Amino acid sequence: MPQGPARVWSIVVMSVLCTVLTVVLLRNPAPSTPPPKPEEPAPQQPLTDEQRRAMYRAWPLFEGWPLPQLPSGQGQGAEPGKPAEAPPEGQH
Repeated sequence: MPQGPARVWSIVVMSVLCTVLTVVLLRNPAPSTPPPKPEEPAPQQPLTDEQRRAMYRAWPLFEGWPLPQLPSGQGQGAEPGKPAEAPPEGQH
C-alpha cells in the first residue's frame, strides 16, 4: 500500500473518478426502450401420428427412464406401429 503523499493522491484520484462517473450516469438517463410487442401465437394444428411419434425418437438416449405413453383417443392407432382396430361388425 502506498504511504504518505502517494496514498493521499490515490484517494483524491479515486474520488474524482467516482464523482465524474456519478455525474455522467445521473445526468444521462438510460435510453427509453419501447415495450416489447407481444407475438401472436401461430395457429395450432393437430399433430399427425408421425409428428407425435417424432417427439419421442431420442427417448432411448435416456437409459433407465420409463418410456412415455402417447395420449389415448388421438390418432389412428393406440400404439405406434400397431394399426387401429376396426369396430366389430354390426356396431357403428
